[in-house]
Amino acid sequence: MPLEPDILLNNRYRILDQLGSGGMGAVYRAHDENLDVEVAVKENFFVSEESARQFQREAHLLFELRHPGLPRVIDHFVDEDQGQYLVMDFIKGEDANQVLERHGGPLDEKLVLGWGMQILEALKYLHSRQPPVIHRDIKPSNIKVTSSGRAMLVDFGLAKEYDPTKSTTVGAKAYTPGFAPPEQYGQGRTDPRTDVYSFGATLYNLLTDKIPEDGLRRAMGQAR
Repeated sequence: MPLEPDILLNNRYRILDQLGSGGMGAVYRAHDENLDVEVAVKENFFVSEESARQFQREAHLLFELRHPGLPRVIDHFVDEDQGQYLVMDFIKGEDANQVLERHGGPLDEKLVLGWGMQILEALKYLHSRQPPVIHRDIKPSNIKVTSSGRAMLVDFGLAKEYDPTKSTTVGAKAYTPGFAPPEQYGQGRTDPRTDVYSFGATLYNLLTDKIPEDGLRRAMGQAR
């Protein structure tokens, strides 16, 4: 059930409005009563034990990350009746997909490559950690552009630490057709190259205003 405006979570975060929702949760804009700043509150419904574990892993993984191209995690808490929550920096601005739709056609090459360099800096930071952190869902709607023009990588719902001995778990399987590489469709192992593929597909989309050919079809030689 969606949280109503003005509800106070954890005696600290006052809900302002809902930013988005899906089958496993929702994201809200809220006011941090302690620090007097706006924050993003990501809610995870207790859909399954696996989804709860995955969300908690995301919280612990993100809490350690500090980079100007990534939002900071501020807090993580559980409400036994509603679900668990991740509190992050609220990044004002449009996502790259919204910019593309508003523009009504391919974006300027210089603009896109500028964003791309900033996202690559964030990816370099993630992939250089020990163990490497893989985002696994890079696409235009997960790149937020601030009012100052800074491109930031958001939504780490599928992120994981890279373990070369393990394949992708069932609970963590998800992908966006056109932006996901073939290994995300089955039991293949994802690694930093997964993000590189999705990053390239994202640039293609922003520069052409076309969705890239599905990765699995390409791998099977069925690309149009």
